[in-house]
Amino acid sequence: MTDTPADSVTAAGPAFSPEAYAAVEKAARPQRGTLYAPSVLEHAAELLTDLWAAGERHGVTASEWGWSIDLASGALDAVSRRYERPETERTVEETLTLSRHLLEALISDEIGLSAKPGPRASVIVERSADTPRGGFHGDANLIVGISSNVGWDVAFNQNGASLLSIAAPASKAGASQVAEIVRALVHGELGNPFRR
Repeated sequence: MTDTPADSVTAAGPAFSPEAYAAVEKAARPQRGTLYAPSVLEHAAELLTDLWAAGERHGVTASEWGWSIDLASGALDAVSRRYERPETERTVEETLTLSRHLLEALISDEIGLSAKPGPRASVIVERSADTPRGGFHGDANLIVGISSNVGWDVAFNQNGASLLSIAAPASKAGASQVAEIVRALVHGELGNPFRR
């Protein structure tokens, strides 16, 4: 279900190195306040691979970058920003359509979560016994949404709950990736990413 950008794959395979992907994945730990879709990680790994290659042309090895700058985090931040803050605002119809795509993906046989439409362009997702504790009594469901001027986010469905960004494309394929992330969150596979 990974939404790999067309330009990140060549005839020989991905346009990023396994080392770059591992470095970006390490930089993407949940304590950063954002969860990342696979396509965003791949895009950042592609950028990091290119940055390392540019350094190599100047005699700077990939390991030498660590002495002065965290290129993996920088690549991830630069790439994910476009998903978290769109250049132009989405229309109400666009956000509602994305919300419907998310709901369809969440309740699909493949994901299998219990979910229903929420307010505006959001979806309420029923928690499981493995979902991290959240909300006043620790039993709040999740709310996942997207709005006109920011990307996807998830929170416990309670006033004042902290939002966790989900860097993913604002598309049907992106909604499917968000659904996969929410499934992992509901089943406790991500620990408690709301703790920072």
